[in-house]
Amino acid sequence: MFKKVTLGGIALSLAFTLTACGSNVTNDVSGSTDSQEEATAADQKEVSNKEEKDESIPEPKKDENGNIILDTVGQKVEDESATAELMKIKEVNETLSIAPLEVTIKDIKLIKLTDINEELMMNLEMYGAKGTPEELSYIQVKYIAENTEEKNIEWYDLMNVVTDKGEQIDAQMNDFITDDSDMDSQFLGKVKKEFTDGFIVKDEDISKVKLIFGYTMDSDSYEDITDEQQVEYTF
Repeated sequence: MFKKVTLGGIALSLAFTLTACGSNVTNDVSGSTDSQEEATAADQKEVSNKEEKDESIPEPKKDENGNIILDTVGQKVEDESATAELMKIKEVNETLSIAPLEVTIKDIKLIKLTDINEELMMNLEMYGAKGTPEELSYIQVKYIAENTEEKNIEWYDLMNVVTDKGEQIDAQMNDFITDDSDMDSQFLGKVKKEFTDGFIVKDEDISKVKLIFGYTMDSDSYEDITDEQQVEYTF
């Protein structure tokens, strides 16, 4: 299933991972007319359109691939297509057994996009975004699945996401972040895959997220091995 969307030249790939750096934007507005007198030093005032930075929030770091990682609430990164801000984060680092898979959920994040341009908005409409909002929020889930046996299995990863605001999301249809693991549901022997999924939410004021992971199936016999597994986390 192909489900790729980009944030301008920036791929939305949540650790929050961005495949390229956001660019710094400054606004320099100046102008003059023949009738205006040149301002004296006493009359001149420094004008800045930048928001004052909260010194307690560290600058986002990059991973080994140059991706920007948002891991502290309040961190932002911007691009010509949108500005992304980390609103909430749950560091999970727990392992769920879906035999023969061991699924380690790394973290869950709530990220807000603002200043969304038209092209990005059109792409996101395929995944649940409505109209042309000034901002929208999404949940990012990062997890790793490892096959512990040599047998070939089939697994369709995250199936549903449910919030405490009564929203149920079909994760297979509405994941707008693509990584290599999404392209093949088979685990051919002792294989490890990393996943990063993203889902737009209608109500960002969420406190709990329920994750329902799919069942495992023998790729050769097509017999089910382990049923769906469900976990819930609080931000």
